[in-house]
Amino acid sequence: MPYYDLVMGKILPTLLFVEQMTYKTDGSVHHGGVKNEDQTIRILNEKQIYSNTVEKRGGTKVKEDAVAGDKKISIKRKEGIANGSFDWFNTSAYNDVLNDTFKHFLSNMKELRQMPQSLRTDKEFVLKIRDSFNQLCELSLDSLTSTQVIDILRRGLIESTSDFDVVINDTKTSELYVFSAANHPAVDYINKGYSVVLKGSGKSSRMLYFVNSAGTVYDCGLRIRVTSNNGINAFLGNSKANKNSQVVIKLQQDKVKQLLSSTNSVRYDY
Repeated sequence: MPYYDLVMGKILPTLLFVEQMTYKTDGSVHHGGVKNEDQTIRILNEKQIYSNTVEKRGGTKVKEDAVAGDKKISIKRKEGIANGSFDWFNTSAYNDVLNDTFKHFLSNMKELRQMPQSLRTDKEFVLKIRDSFNQLCELSLDSLTSTQVIDILRRGLIESTSDFDVVINDTKTSELYVFSAANHPAVDYINKGYSVVLKGSGKSSRMLYFVNSAGTVYDCGLRIRVTSNNGINAFLGNSKANKNSQVVIKLQQDKVKQLLSSTNSVRYDY
């Protein structure tokens, strides 16, 4: 039996195959974000929105993109606030809630990286590895409890951004929107003791809803994802841009226009 078939038989017999996910992993999103941050900082200073000069921060050791005195600022870019979404976080810092779901997959990736490049870059092989990863992402989301999701939100949304302002730059209309992250409706829902339910059939994402004791459902546009930061080819050692990949939990903000209304954001034209 060829080596390829032996590997496929060893790695994939218990894994189901699902649709392919594709994400940009070439760094273009990062570079576009840096350009937006520079532009937004310039506009904030020109408009004198803060009493202190806004200065650029960022990097791997800090969460804020900029500061104005003691005020930390997170900068987001939108091409129309009625379209698309943005991320609150995209990190492996909260992977403890996933337990050992990915343990064997990650161990297998270390072994597969030792295969000849011609085999680990085979399109069918990469597709099946991607499918198996997607199945584990789905399993992780289906296994999350309300308590675990609220713990993620407390750590990643409330505690990490409680003293932040969020600045959204709508490049389509040349408008800035500024609001305090502490005004996010999810903060109030969690403080009131609401539970969380996840809905959706996607392999790597679920819509996140809050439910009070009376059964009333609240939607503040949050979506939670379990995915990889650099893609399957980086896991396999095939990527030139990224030496490796890791499992991450992502909190995504949909319905941005609704969020801006519910957080009492202030709009500035430029």
